[in-house]
Amino acid sequence: MFRRLRTTSDRDTSESGTESGSVTPKGTAVSQGLEESQRQSSLGIQGEQPSSSNAPNTSQAPRRDGTSVDAGVQTLLSGDYVPAKRKRKRRRNACGCCFNKWTASFVAMAAIIYASRQPLTRMQDRVVDTISPIVPEWATNVVPEWASNSTELQRKLGIDIQMPSLFSEDDGSKRRPGRVLYEEGLRPKHPVIVVPGFVTSGLVLWEGKPCALRFFRERIWGSMTMTHSFVRNTLCWLEHMALDEKTGADPPGVKLRAAEGLEAVDYFMPGYHVWAKLIEALADVGYDSNMLVGETYDWRLAVPVLQQRDGYFTRLKNRIEVMHELHGEKVMVISHSWGDNVFRNFMVWASTFDREWVEQHVAVYSQIAGPTLGVPKSISSFLSGETRDTAELGFVAALLSDSMMPRNKRVSLFRTWGAGIGMLPSGGPGFWGNTTWAPDDTPEMRQQGTSYGPMLTEFKVSKEDALQAERHHSSLSEFIMHYLDKRATPADKDRVTHRHDIDSAMKILLADGDANFKEHVRNWAAVHVDSRSCKCDGHPEEYYFSPLNCPLPHAPSLHMFCMYGVGLPTERSYQYLNFQHPKTLVGTSEGRRERQAEVLWKINSESNEVNGTLDHGIRLSDGDGTVPLLSLGALCRKHWRHDKLNPSGIRLVSREYVHEVTTQFGFRGSGKSADHVDILSHDGVLSDIIRQATGHAADVHDEIHSDLDDIVAQISLHAD
Repeated sequence: MFRRLRTTSDRDTSESGTESGSVTPKGTAVSQGLEESQRQSSLGIQGEQPSSSNAPNTSQAPRRDGTSVDAGVQTLLSGDYVPAKRKRKRRRNACGCCFNKWTASFVAMAAIIYASRQPLTRMQDRVVDTISPIVPEWATNVVPEWASNSTELQRKLGIDIQMPSLFSEDDGSKRRPGRVLYEEGLRPKHPVIVVPGFVTSGLVLWEGKPCALRFFRERIWGSMTMTHSFVRNTLCWLEHMALDEKTGADPPGVKLRAAEGLEAVDYFMPGYHVWAKLIEALADVGYDSNMLVGETYDWRLAVPVLQQRDGYFTRLKNRIEVMHELHGEKVMVISHSWGDNVFRNFMVWASTFDREWVEQHVAVYSQIAGPTLGVPKSISSFLSGETRDTAELGFVAALLSDSMMPRNKRVSLFRTWGAGIGMLPSGGPGFWGNTTWAPDDTPEMRQQGTSYGPMLTEFKVSKEDALQAERHHSSLSEFIMHYLDKRATPADKDRVTHRHDIDSAMKILLADGDANFKEHVRNWAAVHVDSRSCKCDGHPEEYYFSPLNCPLPHAPSLHMFCMYGVGLPTERSYQYLNFQHPKTLVGTSEGRRERQAEVLWKINSESNEVNGTLDHGIRLSDGDGTVPLLSLGALCRKHWRHDKLNPSGIRLVSREYVHEVTTQFGFRGSGKSADHVDILSHDGVLSDIIRQATGHAADVHDEIHSDLDDIVAQISLHAD
C-alpha cells in the first residue's frame, strides 16, 4: 500500500502463511530432520547406535564416508550428490550426525540462522528449541576464538572456505565493483576509517562472574562463543550483556570491551558478512590495512558514556590525525546505522575544542542507513520487548524469542543499553505526525482514514474484558478486535481505544520506566529539543546532541553523503493491548503467559488490514526494513541544507538504493539487497564508496527513487 514498495505482496503472502501455522516444505524437512537428529543423539548417549540397515530408509541419506546423515540436515546443506561409500566406520559424535566436530558446529549455527530469517512463528521457536539442547559443549570449546571469524579462519588453516548458499548466493560469476573501477583507473586517495553500527561488531569479555570465567578474552557477542554461552546459561549471558542500570556503564564485576580492527566488523559470525564486501571492494582498488582501519566501540553505550568510560572520541580523534599525517590526505569516514549518530556527535565534540578541526582533517563523510531521527522500534523494544524480525538483530532475534528469553527479561536488558535510548524518535509531531496525520501518509491511507501519526494505538483491557473473552473462547486480541469493535457502543469504544502521537507515546514509555530510565532518556536522547540540546560549555560530553538543534560542523569543503535503502516494509507505528492490572491476565492461557512475563503491554498481533499497511499490529511504511524513510532521508534532503543547521554550506548528497530480491531463499542480497545490513554489500553502494574514497566525490550526485521530496515538503519546523 505504501508508495514504491515492490515487495509488499510477497512479504504479506509469506507472513500470512506462517501465521496460520503452515510452513514451507523445506522448513518442514528441516524441523523433522532435526527432531530425528535429536532422537538419534539420545540413542547414541544411551548405548550403541542402531545399524544403518535397521534404520528407516526415509530418514537417511548417503555421504562420502559411507555413514548416514539426517535428511533434514542434508536438505539444509543442499547436498544432492550420491557419492561412493567407504567401508571404514567412524564413531558417531555427541551431535548425532556423522560429521566431524568442525562441520557439526557449522550445522548447528546454520540451522539457527535459517530459523532467524523466517518470520517469528511457532515453527521458528520450535527449530531453535530443538537445536539448542543438541549443541554439544565441545562445539564451541574446541573451536579457538579466531575460528569465529571467517577471515582469520581461512588465514590460519590456509584454505578457501566456501560457505553454503544458505548465507549468500553470490556464486562469484559476476565482476566485483572494485575490480571494474580499478580497470577504469581509480586508485586510493583518502585514508578510510570505518565506524560500525548497532549490534554488528564483537564484544569481548575481560572480567566476569564465576559462571563466565571460562570465556575470558572471548567474544560473548558476535561469535560461536555467544551461541554457546547463551544456550548453556541464559541468565549468566544476560547478566554480562546488561549495563549498570544507574550509570549506564560496567556493572560490578563485569567488563566487556569492543573487539578491535577490521576483523571485528567484517563478519558477525562465520559466513554472515557485514562489512566484508565493502572491505573487499576497497582492497580491489588498492587499499590495505595501512589506509583502511576500523574504529570499533561498545555499541551498547550511550554516546556520552563512550567518551566517559572508554575515551572513544579522544581515540578516534587521534586516529584521524595520525592517518592524515601519515598519508598527507584528509580522511574519509564511513559509518553505518547507529555509527552515524556516534560520528556526528563526535564532530560536534571535536569542534568545541577547535572550530576548524573537521575542515582540516575530514574530506568525505558517508553515512549508510543512518537513523538520523531515531527508530520507532526503540519504543516497542523498551515498552514490551517486541520488534519484528529485522536485519538489525539478524539471527539473534531467534535467540531472543519468547521461548528462550521472557519479555520482561528483554525489556530489562534493552533499557540498560544507552545506545537504544539514543535511537528514540526525535523531532516530535512536526516530523512524526499527530493522531490524525503524518507527513509520510500515502494518498491511499488518507482516503481510508488511516495514518502513521498515532505512534501507539492503545486498546485498554480490563478484567471484565478478559472474562468475556474467556466466555467467548477467544483470545484477548480477538475479543478486542472483533467482539468489542462490532458490538460495543460508541462509549465502550472510547473507553477501549486511545490514540497517542509521539509525545504522548513517550509519556507512556517514561511512566512505565523507573527513575534511572527517565534520567537516561533526559540525558542521552534527543526526544526533547530545547536550549541544552547543543550546550557544550564546560562538559561537551554531558548530553546527546540533537540533530535538530545542533548545527553541522564548520567544514565548507566537506562532502557529506546520506546513503540508504528503500522499498522494504518498515516498522512505523503500533497497536497495543494494555492490560490495566495484573488481575486482568487471569482467566486465559494468553493471560497467564503475559502475567509470567510481568509486562502489561503487548503488540496486538491479530490486528491486520487486508489491503492496508497494518500487519500483525504493526503499521509498516517505506524504509530499509529497520529504519523508516522519514528518519533515513528527511534531514539530509531538506533541513541540513538550510543555513541554520548547515551554516558553512557543507555539500549534502542523498543516495537511495531500491531493494531487489534476487536470491532463491532471500537470505542475503547478491549485490541488490537494500536491507539495513545487506546494503553494505550492495553493488551501487560499493561503487559509490569507491568513487568517494578515490577522490571522485564530486561526481556522485543526488538520486531519489521514493516519495521523499513530497514528504519533506509537508514538514515545516524552525529550521526551515
